[in-house]
Formats: sequence, C-alpha cells, structure tokens
Amino acid sequence: MEPKTAAAQDPMHRPHPSPGARWRIFRARAIQAALLFALWLVLSGMFDALHLAYGVFSVALVLLLNHRLHLLPLLPGESATEHAIILHRLFFYLLWLLWQIVQSGVYVAYLVMHPQLPINPRIVRFRSLQPNVQARVILGNSITLTPGTITVEVEGDRFTVHALTKKAAEDLFTGDMEYRAARIYRKECRREDACFDVEIVKEI
Repeated sequence: MEPKTAAAQDPMHRPHPSPGARWRIFRARAIQAALLFALWLVLSGMFDALHLAYGVFSVALVLLLNHRLHLLPLLPGESATEHAIILHRLFFYLLWLLWQIVQSGVYVAYLVMHPQLPINPRIVRFRSLQPNVQARVILGNSITLTPGTITVEVEGDRFTVHALTKKAAEDLFTGDMEYRAARIYRKECRREDACFDVEIVKEI
C-alpha cells in the first residue's frame, strides 16, 4: 500500500481552479464583501472616514479568515466553490421565504392565543433530492426559520422535521419550499423529486 502524499492528506488541498471556477469565487467574494460592508454601515450608523476605514478593514479581515474555510470539503470530494448559485433565484427565494415566515408567524401566534391551544405536534420524515449539500443546508434552515416547523435531522436526502400542527406538516409536504430551494442551484428541477417518501414518524 503506497503512503499518501501530503496533498492527499491535506483536506484543504485542491487543484488550481478553472477560469470559470475562479470567476465564481471572485463573484462570491465580491458579493460577500458588499453584504458585510452594508451590514457594517447599518449596525454602526457612522459614515465618517474613520469608521468607513474600520469597516473596510473588518470586512477584509473576515474575508481573509474565511478564505480557507471555503476550501474545506462539505462532503468527500465536494467543496463550497463547486456549485454556482443562480443569483436572481436566490433573491426571489429570500423574498418568498420572508413572506412564509410572516404568514407562519401569524398562524403560530393565533394558535398560542387560542383558548383551546389547538396544536397537534408530530415528527415527520420525507426525502428531497437537492442538487448539493448547500441546498440541503438552505432547505433545513428555511424549515427551522419558518415558525411551526423545526428541522431535527438531515441525513443524506432524508429530512426529519418537528411540526407543531397537522397543517404545518401538510404545507411542508406540498414540496413547494423544497422545489424552490433546489432551483437556487439547479436550472431544471422536477417537483416530484422535491418531496417524496413522506411518513409520520410519531404524533406527540
């Protein structure tokens, strides 16, 4: 058995990226820098030269510290820079997700204030064929961010979710959120692959 080389032993070692991959990396860094600097401006509320310089320095430091994290494999043979986000779909997905959060928040508030507290908690499980691990992370976090549902476990393409009511679980089983999450990375998706093998694991 041949000994592993230093490159094979280093999980962050990657061959030089192609021109297309380099462009995606540059674009991701530029978007990240712009968002971080915008966040700095919002939180600081100061627009003088000194505070703007602090903001530029802070953003540069964060980008530097995060640089090697992007090389870490999310799964064996798969790094965070290998899949391109379709930006306009991400933008519309975030708007749609915010609206879902508002709607679900109102619904959960109604349940909490209802004298009979009409909840019917359950653990449900389903499969969703997402294009990559980033899409699965986005889907899992989107489920948790939406009031009434919490992602308990993600194992491969199988998601285990706690739903506060039967309606919350049924809304999840429509596959709408799963389909929209997949479309952030994949140009063509099939709705029947978004949510299937649905089962109720336990009613609480």
